[in-house]
Amino acid sequence: MKKKGVALSVKNGRKTVTGLGYYECMQVENFKELIRNSIAKFQSKPAFRFKRDNAVAEKTYIEFGKEIDALGTALHSLGLKNKRIAIIGENRYEWALSFFSIVNGTGIAVPLDKHLPQLEIENLIRRGKVDAVFYSNHFNKEMLELSGRNTGIAQFISMDRLEGNPPENFISIKELMEKGKKLLASGDKSFTDAEINQEELSVLLFTSGTTSMSKGVKLNQRNICSNVSAITSVIRVYPTDVHLSVLPLHHTFELSAGMVFMLNNGVCIAYSEGIKHIAKNLKEFRVTVLVVVPAILEAVYKKVQEGIRKSGKERQVLAAAKLSSALRSIGIDLRKKFFKKILAQIGPDLRLAVSGAAPIGKEIIYGFDMLGLNVIQGYGLTETSPVVALNNDFYNKAGTIGQPMKGIEVAIDSPDENGMGEIITKGPHVMMGYYEDEPATKEAIDSYGWFHTGDLGIIDDEGFITITGRAKSMIVLNNGKKAFPEEYEILLNNIDEVKEAFVWGNTAPDGDIQVCAKLVLDKNKLKEKYGTEPEDSVLADILQKEIKNINQELPQYKIIRYFVISYEELIKTTTLKIKRPMEYKKITGLLDALNINIRKINGTNIDGF
Repeated sequence: MKKKGVALSVKNGRKTVTGLGYYECMQVENFKELIRNSIAKFQSKPAFRFKRDNAVAEKTYIEFGKEIDALGTALHSLGLKNKRIAIIGENRYEWALSFFSIVNGTGIAVPLDKHLPQLEIENLIRRGKVDAVFYSNHFNKEMLELSGRNTGIAQFISMDRLEGNPPENFISIKELMEKGKKLLASGDKSFTDAEINQEELSVLLFTSGTTSMSKGVKLNQRNICSNVSAITSVIRVYPTDVHLSVLPLHHTFELSAGMVFMLNNGVCIAYSEGIKHIAKNLKEFRVTVLVVVPAILEAVYKKVQEGIRKSGKERQVLAAAKLSSALRSIGIDLRKKFFKKILAQIGPDLRLAVSGAAPIGKEIIYGFDMLGLNVIQGYGLTETSPVVALNNDFYNKAGTIGQPMKGIEVAIDSPDENGMGEIITKGPHVMMGYYEDEPATKEAIDSYGWFHTGDLGIIDDEGFITITGRAKSMIVLNNGKKAFPEEYEILLNNIDEVKEAFVWGNTAPDGDIQVCAKLVLDKNKLKEKYGTEPEDSVLADILQKEIKNINQELPQYKIIRYFVISYEELIKTTTLKIKRPMEYKKITGLLDALNINIRKINGTNIDGF
């Protein structure tokens, strides 16, 4: 271990921090090399675990490698060498198998968001010039309809058994693998001997948004494999670990950190049956590692807090926490023993959760740490393959996104008097560019290779980065001071009755900029807490008191001025990030339609309008 995993410097007048890593790590050049290394090292160890027909099934590293080769060889026989192949479906073994059969010697993978409407799926297939599609049974109807239109798709490959009499260009993965096995036995080495150029486009990912707005991010294998190696320089996972795959695989955080990184380190990937089944899956798969977004951890933490309150053991837990903290200060860690019953409700084997995609409150990191679960926050974007910075096994500074990983540079561009400016990053993790959008590429990546994230932040004297907010959502108050919705939302989400919050800057008729909030309430929580759903006027009083408490901790110029109530969930991406422009348009559109100032509907339930 290196004592200092970063180097600080000033380059071109910018405060810059460069990741050196804390662990020695082996650089992997491409996916084929990564998979072959893992097969050699981990062989008969389970690589995947999943439910099939109500029973738990497994695939070893050797089996996975053989099936990749068989499927890839069959893809070559279909004439799909150097073609673009989309993947759409839920997280499952066949998704991973499809992905590696493409990137390990066939063509370019185009993962698609399974939650998109059919029209958007078709538009992305056209935009991406897709030649074939791997799909799950859930998309049978859509694929059959697509096959009847001139989309350019030559082959449809089902992850499941085909029913009825499908068109000739439909085939199942199982059939293809049987074909591939025979071709391999006959000496066909077109796939297994295919050379990988790690500098060429390998994965085309479309960012969240409507198809007209979503950008295609071009990543090569050097981008993702360098990022996987960099993660290994700051945290350790082991062949004894089990990771629960929860986040959608079309998203680069799960694809890189939750799949490729895990396979590189011999971890067993267990597939969740869905968000509602996470608690059950954590226990039955004996999960030790999670890669998640804050919303999931926040929900788990709230349930833990509720459970402690309902049990009436708040004093005992607090006393145990104080004793545990005192013992840890002298090198004795008994958290797992003290809080065994609480941890059993979360996941008795869970030891590490990596959170990304949005900010997470300090109190959640501290709360889980008290119980013996290490929660570390990181930061990244699709354009950076994705992880830029991460807290690590040795230093976990709650409230920050950690330090840059090995080989990654981060700087603050055009800092203000407080050192805050745009976060920019440079290194092998930065994308090739935006698909068919040279102007956007030049705007995002400057002539020196720095990628401009659009996020604002500061770097402290130890190289830890704190994100203060998104440049586009920043609220500039009348006194010129800056405020960020994310800061307020973390505080508001801690209110018992609040399920989620959206904060924006409202411009009053006199030009005053007011911090306002939309609070989405949790009906189940209200009924549990009050025995019934309180009247709107009662809820408004309760929430006003909570906001008053929050405001007491804020400078007067930054206080939350007005709020409205709703029970309708916020518009979010599939990784549970708020679609801010859409929410802003929704609330301001309502105010315009009513021809009313938000001050007059402060505390009102807006669902009825």
